[in-house]
Amino acid sequence: MSVSQTSGTDAVDLAIIRELSRNARISLAELGRRVSLSRPAVAERVRRLEDSGVIKGYGVHLDLDRLGLGLRAHVSLRPRLRSARKPQVLRDRLLAMGHVLSCVHVTGENCYELTIAVRDAQHLEQVIEQLSEMGDTTTGVVLSEPVHPRDVDIAAWLLCED
Repeated sequence: MSVSQTSGTDAVDLAIIRELSRNARISLAELGRRVSLSRPAVAERVRRLEDSGVIKGYGVHLDLDRLGLGLRAHVSLRPRLRSARKPQVLRDRLLAMGHVLSCVHVTGENCYELTIAVRDAQHLEQVIEQLSEMGDTTTGVVLSEPVHPRDVDIAAWLLCED
């Protein structure tokens, strides 16, 4: 059974998801034209996808380089402090620090994998020092990003699964 069958989405819903993933600001009329539905029909499908939680929200894609945050790094964090092992405490501390774009809890030797954005190497060093207060860190600087999450066509994956 495919993911689309288990989630109640069909090929038209997946086409809508694909178009909205590419451009969330597309008008309903244009979206309807691209998926061969009337504006009211596409509006109803989008509303249903939102109400069911398939579409959780819409966002802005920022150019971090233009904001002066041209250096990105991945940091593995293994908390030493018992309090830093509590997800809510860690979350609050990371959000208060700033510069953390994402944090995932993973299996393996390190507990958390962070993506951070900073101005330059000196700024990276300062942020790593702050993170080191919570635990042991291992850092890798991002050289390039051949595949960005926005480039991935989830709808195509779901259509291919059987």
